[in-house]
Amino acid sequence: MRLALAFALVATAALAAVSPAEKEWRAGIDDANRHFSADPHAILKIQDAAYMRNGDTYSLIGVKEKPETYRWEKGSNAKAALIAGVRDGQPFVMFNKHLYAEKDINKGILVDIGVDVRGEKTQVDAGVIGARLWVYNQDNPAAKAFKGLVYYPYDPSYVVTATFKPDPKLPKRIFRTSRGTDKQFYHAGDATFTLKGKTFTLPLFAGDNDPKKIDSFSAFFTDGLTGKETYGAGRYIDIEKFGAFPPKTFRMDFNYAYNPNCARSAFYACPYAVDNIAMEVRAGEKDPHKFGNLH
Repeated sequence: MRLALAFALVATAALAAVSPAEKEWRAGIDDANRHFSADPHAILKIQDAAYMRNGDTYSLIGVKEKPETYRWEKGSNAKAALIAGVRDGQPFVMFNKHLYAEKDINKGILVDIGVDVRGEKTQVDAGVIGARLWVYNQDNPAAKAFKGLVYYPYDPSYVVTATFKPDPKLPKRIFRTSRGTDKQFYHAGDATFTLKGKTFTLPLFAGDNDPKKIDSFSAFFTDGLTGKETYGAGRYIDIEKFGAFPPKTFRMDFNYAYNPNCARSAFYACPYAVDNIAMEVRAGEKDPHKFGNLH
């Protein structure tokens, strides 16, 4: 009894020692874990994806009551479970003689027991808007095998205040992606900050070139641990809730640095990072292929 009480007191003391910032960070990882494996449209439940340009048509082929068989096939197939495509810039799905538009596709369309299709407009090549449609299998082995994201321990020394120099021209920048396509962003400006006694400048990118619509931006970076302890294609860090664009300063917390979805799923088109922080950033997410369950 005394031993159990002692353990309980130690656990309580340890929890009390966790800062509010670390508690929020832990909660964020818990949310991400659910998004990867437990949610109905979890990332690791994706079984296939089709990236469709305007004018494309795809057929969903599968055997009824065999969720693992469903796959996309380009073109129209009379034996398809459903037909999907993009017409006049708008995604559509034809299923059971009913035509579904984007808002319904985004919610998900049940095709078979444990199988549904969901999608939305997306950039399918640099500046080219089409649609991406996923096939979800609720029994996907990848979701069941998931053991959780692996992060470095929370370290407050990796929280910095950055000064921001906006780029008034918001020029395009093209990134190569994990699917062999290109993706276009806009250079919003540069963040300058001091980390571990060294000063760095990191470009930041937005998805829009209208200053009034920019409410967040991201950095895609490599560091001294890339390909060793962290993901080989680099990591991302998002900056949000900074108020009106452009901000003068903002907080950057590298404990939130995360891997692109393509680190675990082949069904995403993730930009490869090319901007480098010339030091080892021992904060944020580790490489799942080395430290997770993707050996």
